[in-house]
Amino acid sequence: MTTETCQHLRRSLLDLHRALVELERGDYQQRHGPQSAGEFLQVMAFGEEMRWLEPLSRLITMLDEAIDGAASAAEVDATPLAVAQRARDLLGLDRDSDDAFKRRYAERFDASPALVHAHTAAIAALKAVGTSAPV
Repeated sequence: MTTETCQHLRRSLLDLHRALVELERGDYQQRHGPQSAGEFLQVMAFGEEMRWLEPLSRLITMLDEAIDGAASAAEVDATPLAVAQRARDLLGLDRDSDDAFKRRYAERFDASPALVHAHTAAIAALKAVGTSAPV
């Protein structure tokens, strides 16, 4: 996997994450009133209701580490592909899953054209990487 392909995948996963955070922020503010960026960052970091986003956040962090060379030279080639395979599984829209991320993601996907757009871009980036599982 080339650095350019990794960067493209990273950008698409970040855009997807951003779309999800914006949806969550809108819902949170409807329930709790307006929040400053700092206040909402605290909710994102420590709020139990935002914990479902952790699998995607971890994948982005893992990909960042691989791109930055934090992994050993042998792992750098394998890690991005492993991250891509996990991302492909995570974004599979399994509406019957017991997994908190998959369940919430499917709910969000069904209700948000912006998320559908970000999802489509992420899937295209995953296809460019060459992951094998269908989405």
